Formats: sequence, C-alpha cells, structure tokens
Amino acid sequence: MTTSDEVRQTALDLAKRGVETDPAVQELLDCCGDHRVSVVRARQTLPDEGGESVARATELLDLVLERGNWA
Repeated sequence: MTTSDEVRQTALDLAKRGVETDPAVQELLDCCGDHRVSVVRARQTLPDEGGESVARATELLDLVLERGNWA
C-alpha cells in the first residue's frame, strides 16, 4: 500500500467515524509523513460520488494541504 493509499483510507475512516477536525487533520499530517504529494494524490483518487463521508474526507485533505509545513 502506498502512502497516498494509506492517507486516502485514513481520511475516509476519520470522516466515517466523525472525528473532530483538528485531531483528524493532525492524524492525517502524521500519516503522510510530510509528503505533500501523498495528500494531493489521495485527494485526487477519492471517488467523485460517495456521500457525506467522501465530502468530509475531501474537506479534511484540503485542510491538511492548507496546514502542512511543506518544504
């Protein structure tokens, strides 16, 4: 499993469980290991349709991209 696959699965899991935003974003930042491209790829590979959990996962990944300390 690639890092982007792991990030995508984690984002979907966090969204389905309804984890609060800040802890979810922190978990995703930890999961990606400071690899911005993994987050970008995870976001690109989310299904186009999938209801609330996909929408929430997309929102979380967008926040990760905004909050990350990318070199």
